[in-house]
Amino acid sequence: MSLKPLVMWARDQYPEPYKLRYTQRTETEARGVVLIDGQWVSFIYDREHRVITLGEGEDARVIRINEWGWEQGNAPFFLSNAS
Repeated sequence: MSLKPLVMWARDQYPEPYKLRYTQRTETEARGVVLIDGQWVSFIYDREHRVITLGEGEDARVIRINEWGWEQGNAPFFLSNAS
């Protein structure tokens, strides 16, 4: 599975300039850190289901993205309905 949706998500969400560093990559998962508001935040990306988990523990945020890196629920109508 491609890492392209993750890269496009990071680029679109945190563009000035986006920074994404991988610490581990397998066929099913990528782990690393992303720079958000000047802070490095750990992430786990499920490549098959396109799910990003930001942070750890109770403060973790789970984000589902589509193949273009748009967060589900925030995509324009024509992208969210495309299959």
